[in-house]
Amino acid sequence: MSISKLAGFYGFTRMPFGRDLAPGMLHRHAAHGEAAARITWAVTEKALGVITGEVGVGKTVAARAALDPARHITIYVGNPAVGTRGICHAIVAALGQAPRFHTAMLIPQAGDALATEHAERGRVPVLIIDFSDRPRWRPPRPASLLLAA
Repeated sequence: MSISKLAGFYGFTRMPFGRDLAPGMLHRHAAHGEAAARITWAVTEKALGVITGEVGVGKTVAARAALDPARHITIYVGNPAVGTRGICHAIVAALGQAPRFHTAMLIPQAGDALATEHAERGRVPVLIIDFSDRPRWRPPRPASLLLAA
């Protein structure tokens, strides 16, 4: 049975599940509230935050609920295996710049773009790295470099 047939059968005018749902439309439960509070604390304190859980439990949803788009810009990296260059590329691209070709130029560009976003636009950049495919949690080298800065 196809999704469109199910949607028609149940009378849905749009898909009831997806990334485009507003955080207020989601079911609130204790674990979701705790994760959102931890994310809010980590962002406020400019600290490293780690949210773990099985696939589909709502880690990304909790991040969306905790972050105000007017005060935060979310930079999402879905594959940490892209390395330093890929993470810096994602940062620069998410902040509206054209990433430089050479890694030696890209890394300082990412740092400058993060600083500019906060200083000129007043928004706090929040980097979310999805480690769901890693067998045991260990930040990749680029994350360690960003955390040390």
